[in-house]
Amino acid sequence: MNIDFQKVIIQKHVIDSSTHEKSKQLNIAYGVDRNFLFGSGISMTSVLVNNPDIDIHFYIATDYVDDDYLESVQRLTQMYSTTVTVLVFDNTAFRKLPSTKAWTYAMYYRYFAFEYLSSELSSVLYLDADVVCKGSLRELTDVNFCGEYAAVINDIDEVRIKSGERLGIPELSNGYFNSGVVFANLDVWREKQLLLTAFSILRERQKDLLYFDQDVLNILFVGNVIFLRRDFNCIYGVDQELKNKNDKIYQNYINDSTVLIHYVGVTKPWHTWAKYPVSKFFIDAYEKSPWAEKSLLNANTAKLYKRKSRHEKIQRKYIRSILSHVMYIKSKLHNARSH
Repeated sequence: MNIDFQKVIIQKHVIDSSTHEKSKQLNIAYGVDRNFLFGSGISMTSVLVNNPDIDIHFYIATDYVDDDYLESVQRLTQMYSTTVTVLVFDNTAFRKLPSTKAWTYAMYYRYFAFEYLSSELSSVLYLDADVVCKGSLRELTDVNFCGEYAAVINDIDEVRIKSGERLGIPELSNGYFNSGVVFANLDVWREKQLLLTAFSILRERQKDLLYFDQDVLNILFVGNVIFLRRDFNCIYGVDQELKNKNDKIYQNYINDSTVLIHYVGVTKPWHTWAKYPVSKFFIDAYEKSPWAEKSLLNANTAKLYKRKSRHEKIQRKYIRSILSHVMYIKSKLHNARSH
C-alpha cells in the first residue's frame, strides 16, 4: 500500500499565537477522528497548563474538522501562547486497513502523523486523545536518540507478557510498549522508510495481530527503543471503577510523580457518567480550556448506553440506569434494522 501522504491533505490550518521565545521546544501530535476531537482539545490544554516553560507545537491529524473546533483551537492558542496545526486528510486508504468494532481504522492515524511530519520534523511526541498531562514534559526535550526508533513505555504486565508469546518474539515479553504515548525519532522513520515496513508487517501478519497498529509498531521497533518510566504513560481505565471496592483505588496507580495519565477503555473522563475522583485530572484541564462552556459528552451508541447504565447502577442512580438501558436496547434494535 503506497500512499503519498503529502497529497492526501485536504486542508491545513496553522494557528500560531506563540512568541517562540522559550528555550525548550517540543512537537506533539494526535491522530483523531471526530469522536476524539473534544478529548484532544482537553489533552492539549492539560499539556499547556503543566508546561508553561516549553514552546509546544501541536499537530492534529484528522479526517474531520468543523468551525467550532477550529474556533476553540484558535482560542486555545491565544490563551496559552502556543501553535496548533490541524491537518485534515482524505482517509480513503485507511478504511481498507484491518480493523474491528473495538479498534477502528482511526488507530492508524498515528502512522499518518509520523509519515507526514517526518518531512519537516526530527522528532514528535505522539499522544492518544485520552491522555491527560499532570506534570512536566521537560525530560522528553532532553532525550537524545542514538539511532533508536522511539522512546516508549511498557504496557501493563498482563498485555506485555502475553504479547511476546502471541507474536512469537520473546524479546517483547520484556519490552512490549503501549502506543498511546510514543516519542518518535522521525529522522529514522524517514531514512528507513518505516511506513512501508509497517504496512508489509500488517499485510503479512494480519492473522497474529490483536492490537493492530500497536502490535505492528512493536514488531517494527523491537530492539531499537529507549524505555521511559511508567510516569509517562500511567494506564488507568475509568471502567475499573465498576470493579473497585472504593473510588480511591486509583491512587495506587496515579501519584505525584505521574506525568501522563492514559484513560483507556470504553468510558472516557469526558463522558457525563464518568463521575469519579479519578476523572479530576481531566476535569481540571477541561475547566481551564476553551471547551469549558461545552457540555461533557453523552452516550450515542449502544455500547456507550450499556456502559453508562452499568456505571449509573453502581452510582445508585437507579432510574437513570434503567433509562440508559432502554436507550441501549433501542440503539441495538435500530442498528439491527439498518443492517
